[in-house]
Amino acid sequence: MDTGTAVSSKTYYLVSAIGSGLLLALSWPSIGGLTPLIFLAWVPLLLAEDRFASASIHDRPRHFMPFVMLALAVWNLLTTWWLGAVSEPLGTRAFTLIGPNIGNVLVMSVPWALMRFARRARAGRTARWTWVVFWMAFEYFHLDWDLSWPWLTLGNVFANDVEWVQWYEITGVAGGSLWVLVVNVGLTGAILDRMRGAGMALWRRRITAWALVMLVPILGSWWRYGTYTPDGKPLDVVVVQPNLDPYKDKFGDVDPLEQLRRMLALAEAEMTSGVQLVVLPETALQEPFTLGHDGHGPTLHGLWENDLAASRSVAAIRAFQTAHPEVTVLAGMSSGYLFPPGADLPVTARPLEGLDRGFDAYNAALLVRPDGSLEVYHKSKLVPGAELMPFENVLGSLGALALDLGGTTGSLGTQEEREVMRVPATGLALAPVICYESIYADHVAAHVRNGASAIIIMTNDGWWADSPGYRHHLAYGRLRAIENRRSIARSANTGISCFIGQRGDVLHPAGWWVPDAIKGTLLASERSTFFTRHGDLLGRASWYGAGLVLLLLVVNALRTPSKR
Repeated sequence: MDTGTAVSSKTYYLVSAIGSGLLLALSWPSIGGLTPLIFLAWVPLLLAEDRFASASIHDRPRHFMPFVMLALAVWNLLTTWWLGAVSEPLGTRAFTLIGPNIGNVLVMSVPWALMRFARRARAGRTARWTWVVFWMAFEYFHLDWDLSWPWLTLGNVFANDVEWVQWYEITGVAGGSLWVLVVNVGLTGAILDRMRGAGMALWRRRITAWALVMLVPILGSWWRYGTYTPDGKPLDVVVVQPNLDPYKDKFGDVDPLEQLRRMLALAEAEMTSGVQLVVLPETALQEPFTLGHDGHGPTLHGLWENDLAASRSVAAIRAFQTAHPEVTVLAGMSSGYLFPPGADLPVTARPLEGLDRGFDAYNAALLVRPDGSLEVYHKSKLVPGAELMPFENVLGSLGALALDLGGTTGSLGTQEEREVMRVPATGLALAPVICYESIYADHVAAHVRNGASAIIIMTNDGWWADSPGYRHHLAYGRLRAIENRRSIARSANTGISCFIGQRGDVLHPAGWWVPDAIKGTLLASERSTFFTRHGDLLGRASWYGAGLVLLLLVVNALRTPSKR
């Protein structure tokens, strides 16, 4: 084998892999923001895979998957480098950055490995289309397991181009992923046809066809954006952004009741007679409370749900409502629940030493109605590592290994029901969405399907400083508004508090790292979109489709003798 040929061959694969990784990153919101590049981003790597499959063993590197992993690593690191911006010791920062990225690269490699298997199973040029099915199935799987990290779901790339994807009200974000994959595979096939001698007229027709596949959804979406008429009952809301540093103030130097006093003071400045709802951010309520009247029980960095009415935080909110008797308050809350003696404890429960009982800790939301009644929602989509110890049901409690980013260690408790918080006197029906939950399309749609007429996002985006992370998080929320045609009020402790209209438009945004309160009007709608009613049909179909395709490939591989 000629050494120079081998070197140039390896260089080609390296350049292709790095090129795809760069194109993917440059297309991402708040990174490069060059969204159209997403329709070409996979083409260099797909061309390299085709070349690898058709080259002799002497004219190619030994394995192709390392180049796939390189492309994925470049994409992941350039888009989520901010994970390492936490104000923690160097070791923790390195783990926070490297751990999720390594894990994501590995699981993202699976669809490519299955495409390579399809090649060996004599799938020929259709192998690229099996990759589309396998990638869609991977994204669906990545939404609902203990290492879920769907931040780079391909359909999220359009989060700041809401005029392009108004049809997410039908498909959800998975439709955007399918769109990207199909255009990339189609353009790759057209380029390969030209490289293999296809006539110019045929090649132009194919390029034109794939250009239309890219452009027609955009044109249709622009029309829908321009003709869509928001509907619903007007609801005046005040959203509070206290801007408490999560490393110093929020869980440290500032007394929790003083924090609440500041938040209510910010809200007070915006109160008018028409305001019906005040929203406080994630973990706004988190007063320390010692279990047991003798003062010798465990201390929770939150409110005990066994007797919420006795908490000083609830008393402060009710005092605020005395001056505003028609106002409902929805606040993020750290909380705990003490199980009765002898109860079967869930795996997330913390047992109390020397006692036949335990308690669960929650990242929660508390609704305080004007009549004084209370309702609690427990966050159900937890952040792996910070709030969820992966595979704890199998491995048992490994809470000591968790990152302490919110006053608790180990897995938090959750709830199965996608709750709707209602205020019968005013007709409010709210979907409480806490932080990480807002990036899950089907999860939010389930709240709306249960009757929510508006979405309330409560978050704390200050862990990663002034980086693309909080901007991504805000942008992904815009897609939830389109999918369900629901107005959104977004309250961030730090980050960007705002309102989001039913077309995904950001309204009245607060600044970064400033205390603020903003008043706006939500439209509480009863309209039901196709996506709200049916959920992620594309994701479910791809999951079953991938299983069928894999079965057919295995059968074909067993029936076809391999060639060495």
